[in-house]
Amino acid sequence: MLKALFKKQLLEINLWLIQDKKSGKQRSKSGIAVLIAVYILLFFFLGGVFFGVGKILCKPLVSTGAGWLYFALMGLISILLAVFGTVFNTYATLFTAKDNELLLSMPIPPSYILAVRLFGVWFWGMIYEMIVFIPATIVYCTEASLDTGGVFKAVFCDIVLLLLLSVFVLSLSCILGWVVAKISTKMKNKSFGTVIASLVFIGVYYFCYSKAYSVLQSILANAQAIEKKVRGFAFPLYCMGRAGEGNILSLLVTALIITAIFAAVYFVMTRTFLKMAVSQRSAAIRQKKISMKMRSPEGAFLFKELKRFTSSAVYMLNCGLGTILLPAAGIFILIKSGTVTGFIGKFPQYSDLIYLVLCGSVCVMTTMNDITAPSVSLEGKNLWLAQVLPVSPWKVLAAKLKLHFMLTVIPTVFCSVCLIIAVQPGLLFSVMILILPVIFVLLNACFGLFLNLKMPNLKWTDETVPVKQSFGVLITLFAGWGFTILMEILYYAVHLLVSAELFLILCALFMTALSLILIRWIKYNGSKIFAEL
Repeated sequence: MLKALFKKQLLEINLWLIQDKKSGKQRSKSGIAVLIAVYILLFFFLGGVFFGVGKILCKPLVSTGAGWLYFALMGLISILLAVFGTVFNTYATLFTAKDNELLLSMPIPPSYILAVRLFGVWFWGMIYEMIVFIPATIVYCTEASLDTGGVFKAVFCDIVLLLLLSVFVLSLSCILGWVVAKISTKMKNKSFGTVIASLVFIGVYYFCYSKAYSVLQSILANAQAIEKKVRGFAFPLYCMGRAGEGNILSLLVTALIITAIFAAVYFVMTRTFLKMAVSQRSAAIRQKKISMKMRSPEGAFLFKELKRFTSSAVYMLNCGLGTILLPAAGIFILIKSGTVTGFIGKFPQYSDLIYLVLCGSVCVMTTMNDITAPSVSLEGKNLWLAQVLPVSPWKVLAAKLKLHFMLTVIPTVFCSVCLIIAVQPGLLFSVMILILPVIFVLLNACFGLFLNLKMPNLKWTDETVPVKQSFGVLITLFAGWGFTILMEILYYAVHLLVSAELFLILCALFMTALSLILIRWIKYNGSKIFAEL
């Protein structure tokens, strides 16, 4: 029985490789080979990045007798990468797997199901960890001036340490996955929770990235002081570093500590797995009182589009990030207004060009919202529901345009107002900085819907395909950037003949005309295409 469960889990792990999510069909052998080659190149690239980090740290630390600190740092990096890469996978694999109820209804001990699920989490954690730890070991063996015996000893200890750390990563992932599961049972909209967690992670990531170089320099400059503190307050971390150098006793101590942690986590998991797996399902089907409200057809379709958008974390994160970035950029401009005005004051002869570039920057940020670009494809197999209703296809498509405009124009206006307050241009410039991005939002929404009607994908098996892998989404994004850059280049070419204010007015009129042409096309030609999909 356990063998059959492990075989099933291995098939699930490799499903992404065997099955094409765009069509749900099995990949050809050549397709599998190409995909494997792409991922191997990606892993080599990431490994090269961490190889460079190891090169920076290893020699200075080893030369001062703090080689253990090198392995402690690289070990921590590998643990963080693996935990961040697997924590949400842990939640999905353990508690919300689609076949949990089927397996639990069979005469299979829950501990067997748990062990197999944990194997899947452990496997991916090991993959993430190897991206950091293998380059770290190679750097140490080449930089530490070891003899042949020392190299073999270090490699042996590092292989064992790699396995031990993968078990520690599994323990941390289980703890964090359990926390995510507990929180999700209390949340009404889990997608918002996922979005918030993802944005927090992105913010932490970029903060750490911006501080990484200065932290590394500080570590290299104060290696001896750090060693004393770690020995006193973080002895397990010191043992892990010494084990990486090849110290057998420290390796045994590390193994005992990690084994004890995993044993405690596994004991708790075996006692709570059944309850948590069932509670996730019961939370999903819990009866609620729903207040029914009559809406017009237009309002009903707009509400349906809004519910579709807010029910998908993938959709919100990939097609609605501008709703958050635009207000954040506006506040940032207000905070840094002195820097911006000071820069403009240094080059007064180019002030009009700078204002135009700032206006274009707001337009570029609005392209982070491409809600209409995958909206038709996301109908998927449920497209017939909208087609059989006694309403015109135009009302369905208009709701998609309205949602994009509604979720983008308010943050855009806020960002534009902040920009006007910060740089204080003339009256006509202020009006155009306020109006032009709004017209650009409308044009971008119409263009995205136009492309999706021309290039729909309704055969996907995973919603990430139309949202993240759609050619139309890519074109919409880059076309918005290209149009804005072209606008800046065109002004630079004619700035001696046309004032910046007049140029912005002409751009606004041109974009309005394009928007009206696209809206007319969507209303008539696009509606016919939608009805025949």
